[in-house]
Amino acid sequence: MLIGRIDGNSKKSIRSEIRYFDNDQNPVSRDRATWAVFREVDENGVLIFEAQGFID
Repeated sequence: MLIGRIDGNSKKSIRSEIRYFDNDQNPVSRDRATWAVFREVDENGVLIFEAQGFID
């Protein structure tokens, strides 16, 4: 899942993405996922933020 937005402070474009995985670290659809990675990158692809978490 990709989401694009403009950062209100610097007017830079930021892309957010969420990737879903199963217990064996295979990419899966959201409804089959047991954990996910959320990332935000700037318009140059530089990582701004990343978080990982388990899905109940």
